[in-house]
Amino acid sequence: MRTDYDALMDDFGSRAGIENMANAERAAIETLLTLGESIPTAEADALGVVLPGALGDAITEHRDTHEERTADEFVVLVADREGIGVSPEDAVIHTRAAIATIAAHGGDDELRRVRDHLPESFDPLFETAELAG
Repeated sequence: MRTDYDALMDDFGSRAGIENMANAERAAIETLLTLGESIPTAEADALGVVLPGALGDAITEHRDTHEERTADEFVVLVADREGIGVSPEDAVIHTRAAIATIAAHGGDDELRRVRDHLPESFDPLFETAELAG
């Protein structure tokens, strides 16, 4: 089920604690771009189908890269990509917000498959009420 871009971004911004829409979009896109590089092509494509607009594009942009990394490496890269003033701790919040938002908007099955392809160190990033059960 594909969801409305504005509704998804409003939800993400709220969960991530980012009030400015441009900053929220940047955080979501950089998080999804990095996630897309970290999972197999098929999983990136499946998740990209349920995400609207630039979010779906971000998860599939570098899907052929598939670089294995730890969760710590992942959040440092997300923080670096988001830019000045964003810490790895912020990137953890943004990643968890992205995952919870996608799950809440109908992408929970795709996220569970994505999770299966990542190292155990990613478990805390995927511990959201929306994926429980």
